[in-house]
Amino acid sequence: MIRWITIVLSIVGLAIGVWAVSTADEPPVELPLARPASVNPFEKGVAALGVVEPAGRDVGVVAPETELVARVLVEVGQRVSKSEPLFELDTRELQAELVRARAAVDAAQSEIDRWHALPRKEDIPPLEAALQRAQAVLMDRDDVLRITQEAAKRGSSNDREIAAAQFAAEAARADAARAKADLDRMNAGGWVPDLKVAESQLAQRRAEVDALTILLDRLTVRAPRDGVVLRRDIEEGEFASTDRRAPALILGDLEHLAVRAQVDEEDISLVTPSSKAVGRTRGAAPVEISLKLIRIEPYARPKRDLTGDNAERVDTRVIDVVFDVAQNPRLPIYPGQAVDVFIQAADQ
Repeated sequence: MIRWITIVLSIVGLAIGVWAVSTADEPPVELPLARPASVNPFEKGVAALGVVEPAGRDVGVVAPETELVARVLVEVGQRVSKSEPLFELDTRELQAELVRARAAVDAAQSEIDRWHALPRKEDIPPLEAALQRAQAVLMDRDDVLRITQEAAKRGSSNDREIAAAQFAAEAARADAARAKADLDRMNAGGWVPDLKVAESQLAQRRAEVDALTILLDRLTVRAPRDGVVLRRDIEEGEFASTDRRAPALILGDLEHLAVRAQVDEEDISLVTPSSKAVGRTRGAAPVEISLKLIRIEPYARPKRDLTGDNAERVDTRVIDVVFDVAQNPRLPIYPGQAVDVFIQAADQ
């Protein structure tokens, strides 16, 4: 009996539920859009993804070497002039090499000074004394040779003694000639080719100093042009990266902005230099931007800036179309910001 009562009550509950759902007339809740829809204002137009950039393109400043950062001299938002120092890398290693190079310059200069100081007055007397001694020995050997020759005429000497006296006289004459040559060489001073070699070595040492000075200056990274520091990814005490994809600083001109739109290669034929265009920022409060076409860059490239749309093709090739932004001091747009660009299509 209880089982049948339970079955009947279940059927009655199910019927009441079906009746309640079928007779409910409350309208479904309409959820608000997360953001206003971005609608093409032109009846016939081309939509493209655009990126805000400085009119002269932004410049990524990369360290020339992977070295310790000694000082960072600029802040975000600071205006810099061309060649103004931005940051400095550690120079101690090059400074040590420069000290050695300058010492080598001094050594090379000393060699040249020593050449010009020749002959030393202290070196002359010993050579003069050596020449006098050699001449005295020569006179003695000549006298011995004369006596020997006279003795031979009287039959008191043989040919062997005469030959020995002649050889001794010739050796003494050679020694005297060598002593005189040494004295003449000393009096003549330095040899000119030696001076040229010393001067070449001095020039080489000075070139090494100049090269190290240039390398030292290279470790002070300077602004390649006038602009504003848009981004800073470098701090004192860390090692600077030489990866151009991760620049230490980004510079750009905030006074003149442009929008670079990526137009699909299939739609580029609809865009002409006279086409009108507008841009619209994304977000809860979109801002419409007046655009003026500057140029169509005549080179198609693979699309790299993706929107994240599931239907987006990654094999698409695009042509860059650059627009000038009608600058408004209160316009809240920034370089690197993505905007929707709508271009009026040309009549076919």
